[in-house]
Order: sequence, then structure tokens, then C-alpha cells
Amino acid sequence: MKNFKILIVMMALLVPMAMAANAPKSGKVRLVIGDVKYQKLGKAKWMPLRVDGKVQEKDVIKTEAESTVSIAFPDGSVVAVAENSEVEFSQLVYNDGSQISTMDVKKGQLRFDVQKQKGDNNSFKFKTGTGICAIRGTDGVVGLTSNGQILGSLNSGAMDMEQGGTVVNVKPKQFVIMRENKTPIIGEAANAGDMDFMKQVALLAEDTTKSADEIIASAKEIDKKIDSSKEGLKDGYSCRFDGWPVTVDTNVVVFSAMCTPGMSVTIGAETLKSTGEKLTFSPDWEATSYGDKKFVVTCTANNKTFECGRLTTTYKVNHSASFGAIDDKNCIAEVKTRGFEGNKGVLTVTADDSLAWDTTLVRDAVLKLPIMPGKHKYTLEGDSAAGKVTQEINCSLPAGVAIELKGGASEVIKKKVSQGAFMYPVLEFVVNNVPGNDPAQIKSVAVKVEGKSFETKFAPSTTGIAYRSTLRLPRGKTSFVDIVVTMKNGDAITAKKSYEIR
Repeated sequence: MKNFKILIVMMALLVPMAMAANAPKSGKVRLVIGDVKYQKLGKAKWMPLRVDGKVQEKDVIKTEAESTVSIAFPDGSVVAVAENSEVEFSQLVYNDGSQISTMDVKKGQLRFDVQKQKGDNNSFKFKTGTGICAIRGTDGVVGLTSNGQILGSLNSGAMDMEQGGTVVNVKPKQFVIMRENKTPIIGEAANAGDMDFMKQVALLAEDTTKSADEIIASAKEIDKKIDSSKEGLKDGYSCRFDGWPVTVDTNVVVFSAMCTPGMSVTIGAETLKSTGEKLTFSPDWEATSYGDKKFVVTCTANNKTFECGRLTTTYKVNHSASFGAIDDKNCIAEVKTRGFEGNKGVLTVTADDSLAWDTTLVRDAVLKLPIMPGKHKYTLEGDSAAGKVTQEINCSLPAGVAIELKGGASEVIKKKVSQGAFMYPVLEFVVNNVPGNDPAQIKSVAVKVEGKSFETKFAPSTTGIAYRSTLRLPRGKTSFVDIVVTMKNGDAITAKKSYEIR
């Protein structure tokens, strides 16, 4: 910081906002088909779950036959609970772009489409019986067979499945059956992330008479049949998407498509039925969840579902700032920032092309910026491609700036004969009423005696801006000291003091 102070006044309710950011967050219900109920922690009653409802931490969701529900998470991730399933949302925490989510699959299966998890502060996990599935940004299926075996599969991305110390790094187009005290079954399938495929794999796994090789061989046959049926559908049903933005600076992206009439199309947690007219999808996420966003498009026709596209965008809000109200009487400019909320960056302020101040911000704020008297050019710049904002600001120094002389306007000094022909008194004075006691508003300070200049230095003061100057004055006469304080706006404040050296 150069020569002046910046006072930062955060936006109203900033402390409550920070507290709320640490609190558990809810998931939003975006799709309900059939009979879906939920139960609150400690409550025995099951209540119907509706579209736009909230799923809170510790809630349990239960689906009946031919029923499903899709839940959207703060970062844009989506979980769809399949029929005849029961899932507890054990942990739902979101804070400044970091999300921690844990779901306990007590029965049945669910399909997930999880956004890329960033760093150690993000975690997306599924508990399945005695195992854990850790997701790192992917889509697939996890769940349990009716006899408690753990299932997991991937369409894309990465997932670690763990049970009893055994860890399987699941790859795209793989399915895994974790069997307690047995070697996991790992198979390859083009439809590994397909819910219908995994339901049939679950039935295979429940047959304890089948060996691992037999299960894998049967799964391959199922995979081929599903592939064949999907190929026929893809010939008759399709979607054509309009162009969409590669990057967005708001926490929503709009996708538009023309699709074959009669089919259902799902993006994220939105499902729309095509009538041949344009379909519009608007997946969204928390405003502080920055980064890449991916969306799998699934199409359903004739009771068969297949992937019919993948859409991506990047959510990035540039760091920027703008000038607000200007208080030209008190020389204060209001600076409003944008894009720093949960998105750390640097804001730089220059005055007349010289660095005045820079700081790292993690939240948007309203800054109170003291400005110099007179007319000056100020530039605001965030560390992004948002560009610079420059404004010329004219501030008139308020009346009342004055020089206070320590010891009064005149002093008499008695000098001993042995002290020589000159005395060296210390002149002290204070410049009062400078806004904010900001030395940057003073351009120069001059102390002269009969045209001869003397050096001035800052001095400690509890009031205004203090100066000290050591003089050299002759004996036997009265000397007059001229003091001129010139402000940045051109105003000159003067004072005079006399010293009589006897």
C-alpha cells in the first residue's frame, strides 16, 4: 500500500453469509416418477416427495416399484434413485465451491452423474453395505443386490470401490461386483453405466450357483442385446442441439434441441417429452461452484434408454470492479467488485498510472477508497480478462485544513555567552483537518528563513499530520520562519513563526 489507507467495508450480511456457507446444504428434487417418499431424521412418518422439494442432510428417500427420483446437488451433480431403493443422504455440505456429499445406499441402486471433484476439499461418496465407492467426477451406477453384494459400474470417469481392505480402481466401461471375503468380479461392458444393464447384472450376482466367469459371460450377452436394441432406437430417435456457450459467467447454462417426437430427453435432473417442438434445458448450480461442467444427455423411447449426447461448458466469472458513488466532499470513492465470491483473485488500483494498492479478495465487497484531492485518473483491474475500468475523479479538499504551531507563533530563546553565534531550535507543527489524516493528500512542505530552506521530517502525533524541522538562527535578532504546506489540489496553507534569540 502506497501512502494511503484503504478501508474495506464488506457487503451487508457478509458474516451471516459466511456462517451459512458452512452449514449443510440441501439437494433439490428435479424429477419424480411414481411413488417416492422421504423420512426426516428421528421421525417415523414417511411423506411424499415432490418436484422442487428439498432433500436435507440425514433424510432417507424410498422409491416403490416403477418409481424414480432425481436430486440435483449444489455443484450441478445429479443422483437418480432407481425403483425399489432406499438411500440415506448422510452428509450434504457445501462451502465456497467445495462440496462433501455422502449417500448410504441401504437397498437397491442409483445412477450418478457427478461433476469433476476439485482437490482435497471435495468428496462424493456412496456407502453400500460394508463398502465405499469414492467418485472423482464421472457417471455410472452403484447399489446392492438383494443379498447384499456391492455393485458399481462406470460409463466414464474414475471411481474407487473398497470393501474389507480390498480396493478396485474402476475404469470406464467396467462393472464390478464386490463379494465379501472373495475376489471381486470385474467385467467389461459397453453399457456398464446403464441402469437396465446393472439391474440384470444384479440378478446374475444373486445366483450363488454361478461362477465369476459365468457371470461375466452372461453379462456380455446382456450387453450385446442391449447394444442391438439401442442401435435400432438410435436410427429412429435422435436430438440435434443448437450451439451453446463454451464458457458462461452465470451459474446456469441453456441447451436447446430439436428431438424426434415421442421420445423423452434427460439432461442432468431435467426430463422433457418431445413433441417435435424445440426443447430447452437449463441446468444450474451454486454461484460459487466454478469450473468445468459436463452433462450427459439420455434419450428414452419404447421403454429403452440410451445416451444421445454429451454437453460441456465452463463456468468462470472474471474478477472485475467498478466505481460506485463518489463522495467528493470527503474524498472517498466507492468500488464494487464482482466475481471474487468463492473465486479468489487480485484487485489492483492505480492512481495516475502509479500503483496505489493491490489486495487478494475471496469475496465480493464494497470498498471505500480514499482519493487524493484534485483531479486524478484511477484505474481498477482484476486479474482476469475482464479488462480495466478507468475514471477521472475530481475531489476538492474540504475547508478547514490549518497549521498548528507547537509553542505558539513566537518564542524567545535566551542564549548563554558560551553557546556561540547561532542557535538550533526545533520547529514543530501539525497540519490538522486533512481527510483521513492521509499524508498522500499533501504535495509538499516548505520551511524557510530569509529564503533559506530547512529539511522537514515526520513527527509523532495523536491528532493531525506532524512535522519537525531543525533551524539555524543567528544570535541577537528576531528571525521569521515561513511555513508553506501545499496540497495535491494546489491549495497552499501558510503559517509564520518568530524566534527572538537573546
